[in-house]
Amino acid sequence: MAIPYTVRKPSGVYHFRWRIPSEFQHLGNELRISLATKDKHEARHRAASLRLKVDGLVGSAASLDELRRSVMPGIPAPERKPRPKPSPPKAVESFTLLWERYAAHQLDDVRGKTRHESRHALGVLVELVGDVDPQRFDKAVAREFVERLGVYPSRRGLGRFASMSLADIKADGYQPISPTTQRNIITRVSSFAAWLVSFGYLEANPLQGLKPKRGKGIAKRKTWTQDELKAWFGASVGQTGAGWQYWLPLLAIYTGARLEELAALSPGDIGRHDGIDYLEIHARDGRHVKNAASCRTVPIHPRLIELGFLDLVAGRQEHERLFDLQRRQGRYGFNASKWFTRQRAKLGIEADFHGYRHTVAEELRLAGGQSYAIAWLLGHSAQTMTDHYGRDADKRQRLPMLADLVGMLDWKCLESLPCRV
Repeated sequence: MAIPYTVRKPSGVYHFRWRIPSEFQHLGNELRISLATKDKHEARHRAASLRLKVDGLVGSAASLDELRRSVMPGIPAPERKPRPKPSPPKAVESFTLLWERYAAHQLDDVRGKTRHESRHALGVLVELVGDVDPQRFDKAVAREFVERLGVYPSRRGLGRFASMSLADIKADGYQPISPTTQRNIITRVSSFAAWLVSFGYLEANPLQGLKPKRGKGIAKRKTWTQDELKAWFGASVGQTGAGWQYWLPLLAIYTGARLEELAALSPGDIGRHDGIDYLEIHARDGRHVKNAASCRTVPIHPRLIELGFLDLVAGRQEHERLFDLQRRQGRYGFNASKWFTRQRAKLGIEADFHGYRHTVAEELRLAGGQSYAIAWLLGHSAQTMTDHYGRDADKRQRLPMLADLVGMLDWKCLESLPCRV
């Protein structure tokens, strides 16, 4: 519906239009004034107001310009938006400064090891490409980082290497980091880059899809051989003492549990349900587990009981932890891992502590254990949708089945171990 006394311009702005009566022809034929609005309701209101005003002024106006000037004060001036002031140039924010925000936002509730590894990965990035503004972190810089990472020295921050430049280290002769370590560093830096993208510091993650060169060497073996088990448990380190040096490897080979899960055990984590002794792995009291499936109950093998494990538990009831291990970098197993690595090197054993899990899994598969039961025992994540159902049930209901499974572990090489009762 047309609005009286108005015309709408192609720009959308309404104008007041009034045909001047014949008795005032000396003023002209028509009066047009911008209403300074694109809103039809506002235009209707302003046009009606002007029409009344013109009727009162047209008789006394000597010219059309005079009439227009007399009427114009009744029109509100168009709203002018102030020009935005030019913003000051952004201060350059380096990788190091932004990592502190990333750590506070993303790594606040992770264990110390993860935070330490992330900070180390950033240090490697800064050393190889500089502590630059993330806006300069493009594909070309990312490729340079990955290529130079391939020849980055192992144990860079230890011993004499810590005070040497990269050029001096390479001239002196060195061992580069492994492809696995390269992948871990790239993964940590890529997680940081993804956070930078999410918060607008970076357009895209330049490390997406980039991987280190595949090593030509033979992959490191993870599963322990029978000879390695005999070498470890037959040596003095595997037979003497009743502390964590004796018990952690034994618990690992009879449960398949991770080092940190065992090192963090408290006396209260050992219980009994329907005649089955078990240990509980959980995320309470500040402990960190790998995932939700890691929280589980694990039957205690009869051989561990024969060797005196429950007597050890009974004697530690007044202590916070089952083993005398101090927490470092968020891990109770930190010192145990270092000690274990040194002892393996002395004995010439290739597989590491985590290899006990691989060894247990393989032994149970060969003995005919069900895959889902092995996953329950080891605390592996669900692989199918069906596996997700029932996972919030009482884990102790699984103990009879898992006790039968654990009973399949019959390590002949451990029969000669002395009992600790």
